[in-house]
Amino acid sequence: MGYFVEVNGLEDLEKQEKWEEARSLLDDEWKDDKLNSDKLLRLLSECWYVLSLWDCCINTEKLSYQAFQDTLIECMNFGLSNFGNAPRFLCVAGYMASTLPYLFYNGGSDDLFIEWEQKGIEMLRKSSDLDPNDLMAKTLYLGTSAHSSEYAEAKKCLSSQLSSLFPNETAVEIYFKDI
Repeated sequence: MGYFVEVNGLEDLEKQEKWEEARSLLDDEWKDDKLNSDKLLRLLSECWYVLSLWDCCINTEKLSYQAFQDTLIECMNFGLSNFGNAPRFLCVAGYMASTLPYLFYNGGSDDLFIEWEQKGIEMLRKSSDLDPNDLMAKTLYLGTSAHSSEYAEAKKCLSSQLSSLFPNETAVEIYFKDI
């Protein structure tokens, strides 16, 4: 089973760089089924992806940074409140928070950066503990620590599973296959 739920029309919107339409489509999907962690994770990951490439790789001329960040923060908070024991949510959201912690809060001190970075690492650890057979969670967690030989071995094992974990060509799936 793939790591992300497939959403009809999403790949086409992304290829046309219609990022706001993609966010709106995913937001509607999630709001129609709010307790579906897969739909929440798909919306969260789309917002994170767009924000992570803001001002460097995508055309943001007609986009609202605030709208994408507000949606990202809403999804993270809802996910932590409702899916705090869902390994896949913890893995993907934890990776995103540990990689770009500043996206998960509006303003504030450097303490918030460190707090979100640590929260992300803890989410990855918990995901790996809850599902020890999930090589993705294990690899991403090991990537946050100094276990370089374990990390290299986990990456090597994971590489053969990438096409089944990320079978589609959405932007975030391509991202995870590349990293």
